[in-house]
Amino acid sequence: MPDATAKIEEPAPLPDYSESGVDLSIIRWTLSLTPAERLEFLNDRINDILAIRALNAQNHS
Repeated sequence: MPDATAKIEEPAPLPDYSESGVDLSIIRWTLSLTPAERLEFLNDRINDILAIRALNAQNHS
């Protein structure tokens, strides 16, 4: 029978950055999304970049 007073060890917290400086929290967040959600997120970022480029082109004409 297991000891009811034994402490359950919590896993060590995952690091936010790798030794080479990569932000692991962003990788974990991205992997938490479904493939469709990842594509939607990336598509939204592409649309943001295209809108910024269009605004910059208007300001430099």
